[in-house]
Amino acid sequence: MANSDVGKFIKSPRQKAKNNFLSVSLFSGAGISDLGYELAGFSIVIQSEKDEDRANICDNNFSNSICIRGDIEITWKDVIENYKKKAGKARLSLLSITPPCQGMSSSNPGRGKIHNPDHGNRDSRNLLLLSALPIIEELKPRIVVAENVPALLNRVIRDEKTNQVKTVVQAFADGLANYELFVGVIQMADYGIPQFRKRAILVAIRRDEACLEKMKESNLLPWPRPSHASKPSKERKGWISIKTWLNKMRYPVLDAKTKPKGSKDPLHSVPSYDGDRYLMVSSIPPHSGKNAYQNSICPDCNKKNIPLGVAYCPHCGNLLRNRPYVIDENKSARLIKGFDSSYRRMPPDRPASTVTTNSSHIGSDYKIHPWENRVMSARECADLQTVPRFFNWNWALENDHAYVIRNVIGEALPTYFAYLHGKILIQLLQGKLPKNQLSRIGIDGQDRPISKVNE
Repeated sequence: MANSDVGKFIKSPRQKAKNNFLSVSLFSGAGISDLGYELAGFSIVIQSEKDEDRANICDNNFSNSICIRGDIEITWKDVIENYKKKAGKARLSLLSITPPCQGMSSSNPGRGKIHNPDHGNRDSRNLLLLSALPIIEELKPRIVVAENVPALLNRVIRDEKTNQVKTVVQAFADGLANYELFVGVIQMADYGIPQFRKRAILVAIRRDEACLEKMKESNLLPWPRPSHASKPSKERKGWISIKTWLNKMRYPVLDAKTKPKGSKDPLHSVPSYDGDRYLMVSSIPPHSGKNAYQNSICPDCNKKNIPLGVAYCPHCGNLLRNRPYVIDENKSARLIKGFDSSYRRMPPDRPASTVTTNSSHIGSDYKIHPWENRVMSARECADLQTVPRFFNWNWALENDHAYVIRNVIGEALPTYFAYLHGKILIQLLQGKLPKNQLSRIGIDGQDRPISKVNE
């Protein structure tokens, strides 16, 4: 897909499904991923979300769906009951599962214990995928889709019934006796989305589906074939860089010190900085992709080529206020300990860094605008996540919960990918096999084995 296709998708009006492909969503968040499946042709009838803020935003965007609020470990029977009340005997086509990823996120200090089964069981978030199994057993969806961070594929737990050590995915597969499970890792930039975002994807298809054997015979996977790559070829276009994207979208100029001129979009705003914090950001050369630790000009004496790793200028002795620093108890300064990607501008010649829930923090990975002195606005983050512009944020804005907007944007599977995937899934449900549109085992590099643990 071309850059213009993604931009057109974001700005297109809403069109609701006109068929009987019913969908239930678990861990729905604000429904950003669900919206992609709806635009592809699925009718979202039940959603489930524990957080009240997210559920309220969801309610404002899906008037024909019932949002079940609360912990899925408690409310799973309500999901089943409400589906049966609303859908009657209509068969469930799609169950989508997008549990929170914080238990396995790279920012989680316990992530290094990913192969420790007892640690895996202590964090209940690692087990959320398995909470869908009773719902699957009862509603028998034709297709199940789950997504999470790639670390999910290696997360080890201990089966509480058998005491056996398994990966989460292995335990999930063991609970899907009537399904064929496909596992992979996908990169959103490979689909024309101007953002690096790797996700683990699990797609389970019931064994009685007409498409399954044909798909297996052709070594195909039940998700879209990549359309872009780091290097263009006959099959794929090149990744869309953040510079190309921002220049095309033409956002009003923002600065962390001033307000935008003429912007009527409440999402196109950023935190303001003053003093040394602004100096630190503005000192990073535009378009350089560098971080504030590399600021090499003293703001007081203007000497250049200041050595890396020091907090004080070796020429004038003053504090290098344009580098990330803190003041210790003895009132001396030291540089903040951080990764090389911290306090860094996004490199303009590649896709944007992963949009996360902390997109407003300049100290997080690659969060500073490539050339303006600020982080990305919530609108820019929403667009990078390909959230359609018609999405209704009014509940958060009117109830002084604007901070939730960045959180839910950073959690989601990009809407555009869900749309592309939904189009594929509907064809499979219709018994069709769109060979030229499906990813290929052993060719596109996305397929992964189901990891098993041998004690």
